[in-house]
Amino acid sequence: MDNKIKTLKERLSNNSRHKFQNHQTNAFLALLKKRYENVLEVGCGKGYFSYVGALNGKFANCSGSDVFQDYQLDEIGPLCESVSYARMEADRLPYADNSFDLVFSMDVIEHVDDDKEFLAESLRVCKPGGLVIIGTPNYYRITNLFLKMIGKLHYPRKMGVDSYGDVIHLREYKKSELRDLLNHFHGRIEEGSLAISPCWFGVMQLNWGIDVLPAWLENLCHFWFVVFVKC
Repeated sequence: MDNKIKTLKERLSNNSRHKFQNHQTNAFLALLKKRYENVLEVGCGKGYFSYVGALNGKFANCSGSDVFQDYQLDEIGPLCESVSYARMEADRLPYADNSFDLVFSMDVIEHVDDDKEFLAESLRVCKPGGLVIIGTPNYYRITNLFLKMIGKLHYPRKMGVDSYGDVIHLREYKKSELRDLLNHFHGRIEEGSLAISPCWFGVMQLNWGIDVLPAWLENLCHFWFVVFVKC
């Protein structure tokens, strides 16, 4: 993301010109089947997806939590009933059990030291019957396959630099690995609710790709959305 883009409104406008970011935003909104009363964005950064959800009338009360205090309360606040920020300490979310109707994170789990603890915390603060959404890049996306062919795909991996510093992916996930990870929470996820859906196929750097994937291309998608309901 261009660091010159200062506001969430500017980012939304900028993303509309980029195929992946635009489709990612629309795919996220499509997962929101109703208006959610209390919503938490984990690893929120500036709170882009909080902004998008509130702007589209999907979020009533927005909360953000991150190790960086950059949640744009002034932009998100006018779009919803209330907005708040609380700083994360290590892997611990500063909220009581069963606090939120929706807990989501986008492009976060690939950065954390302990992905199981990260998911456990997301489940802990989600209400029974509440929804959890995790968005994360696909290990098998096109650019990764090329890097793998030339022996340059390895983790931890520096993806670039943003306003917070170096962007490091500690890991990225195949679909089967996401299922294996969620199997650790058997009994805490409502049976039949887990869905891992592909998002986009293409090369982000060339602004080229397709939104609707045939089944045979799904495992080569750019991004995964993991969705499940807490028991």
